[in-house]
Order: sequence, then structure tokens, then C-alpha cells
Amino acid sequence: MTKMYDNLISTAIKSINITDNSVIVTYNSNKEKEYTFNCEDTQVFEDTLCKELISVELKTGGSVGKFLHNQIKEGLIVESK
Repeated sequence: MTKMYDNLISTAIKSINITDNSVIVTYNSNKEKEYTFNCEDTQVFEDTLCKELISVELKTGGSVGKFLHNQIKEGLIVESK
């Protein structure tokens, strides 16, 4: 399974690519570099991401950058080094 989100309404995030056990993020600040995060349950991550994207689209307070920051902070996605 690979799912690419690259037409985001976000000043911070250029794209999010979800693969089998990882989430690959490209930030607008450095479009040449990808950050890979391990994710135990990509389906749950994708479901919550979609809810956030709907919130952004409807302008009800959503933020893709803040969403990713919270996912990292809560340990739901962990940077692969």
C-alpha cells in the first residue's frame, strides 16, 4: 500500500507519502529532503490524517503541520535514522 498526499493546503508540509510501515514527509522549507518516520499502524495514521485534511479544507481549525508535530510528540510516528 502506498498513498501520496501532495496537494496539501499547508505552509509547512509539501507532501506526505504513506507506505507499508512508514510515513515519508517533505517539508516546504527543504523540498529536496525527505524525512522517514516509522509507523506501527499506518491505517490509523491515514484515517486521522484524512480527518485533519477535511478540517483544513472546511477551515474549521485544522493544521497539517500541527497534526504531524503532535503525531511525532505522542510517539505515534518515530523518525527513522
